[in-house]
Amino acid sequence: MKLSKQLILAAAWLTASGAAPALAALSPLSFVYETEREFIATGDFDADKKPDLAIVDRDTGRVRVGYQAATGLFIWSDYVNSGIKDVSSVTVGSLFKAAKDSVAVASADGNLVTAVEIAQPGQAGATVVIPPPGLGPNSVVAIDVGGAGNTPLMDLFVNTTYNTPTPNQATLLRDDSGKFAKISSFNLSGAPQRANRLAFAEGQPELLAAILSGDDGESFRVDAFGSGKAEPAGSIKEVPAGAAYVAGNFRGAARDVAFYVAGESQLRVHTVSADGAALKFSEPKNHDLGKPIKNVYVVPAAGGDKLVALFIEGTNVTTATVYNFDGAQAPVAVQTYKAGEGEDFSAVAPFPNGFALLSAPAVGKIRYSTRYQVYTLSGAAWTPAARGSLPPLDDKDDSTVPDIHKLILSKLAEKTPADMKSYTNLIPGTTVKYAMVPIPGGEFLMGSPAAEKGRKDDEGPQHKVKIEPFWMGQFEIGWNEYELFMYRDEERKFKDTIPTDPAVDKVSDAVTRPSKPYVEMSFGMGKDGYPAIAMTHHAANKYCHWLSAKTGHFYRLPTEAEWEYACRAGSTTTYYFGDEESKLADYAWYEQNSDFKYQKVGKKKPNAWGLYDMHGNVTEWCLDQYDPAFYAKSGNGVAIEPWCKATQAYPHAVRGGSWDETAAACRSAARRGSDRAWKQQDPQLPKSVWWLSDAQWVGFRIVRPLKVPPPDQMVKYWITGTEKD
Repeated sequence: MKLSKQLILAAAWLTASGAAPALAALSPLSFVYETEREFIATGDFDADKKPDLAIVDRDTGRVRVGYQAATGLFIWSDYVNSGIKDVSSVTVGSLFKAAKDSVAVASADGNLVTAVEIAQPGQAGATVVIPPPGLGPNSVVAIDVGGAGNTPLMDLFVNTTYNTPTPNQATLLRDDSGKFAKISSFNLSGAPQRANRLAFAEGQPELLAAILSGDDGESFRVDAFGSGKAEPAGSIKEVPAGAAYVAGNFRGAARDVAFYVAGESQLRVHTVSADGAALKFSEPKNHDLGKPIKNVYVVPAAGGDKLVALFIEGTNVTTATVYNFDGAQAPVAVQTYKAGEGEDFSAVAPFPNGFALLSAPAVGKIRYSTRYQVYTLSGAAWTPAARGSLPPLDDKDDSTVPDIHKLILSKLAEKTPADMKSYTNLIPGTTVKYAMVPIPGGEFLMGSPAAEKGRKDDEGPQHKVKIEPFWMGQFEIGWNEYELFMYRDEERKFKDTIPTDPAVDKVSDAVTRPSKPYVEMSFGMGKDGYPAIAMTHHAANKYCHWLSAKTGHFYRLPTEAEWEYACRAGSTTTYYFGDEESKLADYAWYEQNSDFKYQKVGKKKPNAWGLYDMHGNVTEWCLDQYDPAFYAKSGNGVAIEPWCKATQAYPHAVRGGSWDETAAACRSAARRGSDRAWKQQDPQLPKSVWWLSDAQWVGFRIVRPLKVPPPDQMVKYWITGTEKD
């Protein structure tokens, strides 16, 4: 039977540092720590024999990895999507390659398990969806399972907790080059919580340890899998309700397991000894740390592992203390750290002879770790080392783009302008339709002449622009379409009666969707047949991303040039119907006829290309950063497909005017930029990246270029990099 690669790795690392291999063999590098928001794990993800750090966000399943280049120096990568949200369990082990660790993630509510290869920074790795062996996988642990068919890779323990009549069913899965087949299964008396693999004796295989939470209370159980099935190795019949635990080599050859309850100050420590294949746990010894504990961590160190505890101060976690501990006497505080102003300590990421102290904003909506400070052990002192910002968890969803691009190319029927026809499309898996109108390519004079009534300086100088052919939404995007994107339940209610392609569902479901709005976002003006409003520029982009994945057509927001070209429909006048403001009411809803609210789409006269409500009703997002001087940068020649790419969150361009605006604001050439005041009354901190609390006049429509861009260009259309307010 093979030894755990984590133990060999730890031995190599600590031996190079001058530490005794015996301590290395018991160091808890494979332990995964849990907080309310994150899972913290250690592994060698780039096969360089240096322990790296991984942070997995519970809500999104996004994995951030710090690759250790030298002792205490980490190179942090952008997050990797695990493909799972609402994470209930995380484990690290050699699942794809024997020399390199990967991450496995489970979600009980999502009924999903995935294994993710965490490649070197900038390199994509494989992701394998593992069919759960039951309902509700709440625990997953990478561990070596003996018996027939054993491989150099780690296998998986998966517990599912929503089964009937016996809820908790544990299954062992054999890993054969990233393919997982059932070895055996057994029932548990309770749901395993905080499941980990641990070595309890030097040179011995790691065992599975977990707190079992059942009807009769909570217990601690350890199992061996050397024979290919579960063999109970030891247990503690009662542990405190709601407890977490850590394990460390604090006193030489003996292993100690310490339990604690968040909000209490006591550590309850059991010493572990081996009696043949069985483990014995001593009676607990209690130690009072004097303050309410939030979390406890073990740092592997030469001369004995150390404890680091985070403490609750009022409603915040503002102090962290390092302790020397021998497993018997009371822990001795050797160093205490205080969080910076406006920050909480969120977690500790241990590695041999060091740890990274993670912090998060103390107030506001962002509660995941955003900064880190590394400390390394030098003699008896903990010395500050590298510090900095962690990669953000802002939505980027770029991992879905290659699959969407392949889907689009596989369905591409129109190759030339002659192929372009008007069409009405059904959003797959629903009864909701939308209509698209072909816009021929050509040249036009963009902007307004100096003598035009209502003209503003940002509309000039007039300049020639060349536009490639595209389709444009015949109407503004309505609530009927947008709520399918807003609310998964709106989309799912059709799935029982309307079949869908699972491959399409998988990629479209992976696109990030809006947070729940804080008020009723139509503001009482109507939903069925009315335009959707008050979404941010980011939200409009993500709708295009999602709709592209659902339909296999490439959709995006129009550029300002495309919008004006489509609006004019060959005209050169103030409005697409002429210069007479007195006729505007026949073509637009604006302040003079709207009754102080938006109206149903398509009730006024269209332009020459069949587009409705290009003037008025709701003002429409464009791709561009709003730059009042952008036209002047076009020069004297013909500008080809101009696009002012966004570099900041504000302002973005909107076009067409709205129900709440004057006739002048509805002109074909009229421009406007977004403003932070459009979400001034947003009660969230930070303010929403999805919703505008004070912009009840903003909506959008979509375009579909005839020419499909490559994946790297698609990313730039859907993910501008300026999404965060």
